[in-house]
Amino acid sequence: MASLSRANDRYEIIVHVFEYWDDDFTAPLKRVIDPPMPVNVNLGIAIPPQGAFRRDVVSMRVKSSGLDCTAVVPGLLYAWAQTTDGSWIGLVAFAIPARNGRGRVETRQWTIARALSRRSAPDRRPQQPRRV
Repeated sequence: MASLSRANDRYEIIVHVFEYWDDDFTAPLKRVIDPPMPVNVNLGIAIPPQGAFRRDVVSMRVKSSGLDCTAVVPGLLYAWAQTTDGSWIGLVAFAIPARNGRGRVETRQWTIARALSRRSAPDRRPQQPRRV
């Protein structure tokens, strides 16, 4: 049941992501990725640090249990859209982990292309026995 729900969610994302944006150009300004592409999301680029707090002022509780916005995490890329400066942004779903590993925040957001890299699929070929 969970996989059916995820498939329906993916369909809803794809159907509605560009519904209010008309694109009459021959070179499209938007691209839907179906099925979604596995990517790595560099959170340090996607959610840049604010730098407002000194490290010695942040409590140890926050340092150890807060969201780790410096990690590189797996995600799914659903679409690309071109911005007015010619760059591309991607609609990506991913989880921001807690630093202590005990939780995460699931999110879906637009992020700059520089924060995304293609994640290679795991090798599913059978392993050959090693000679000793």
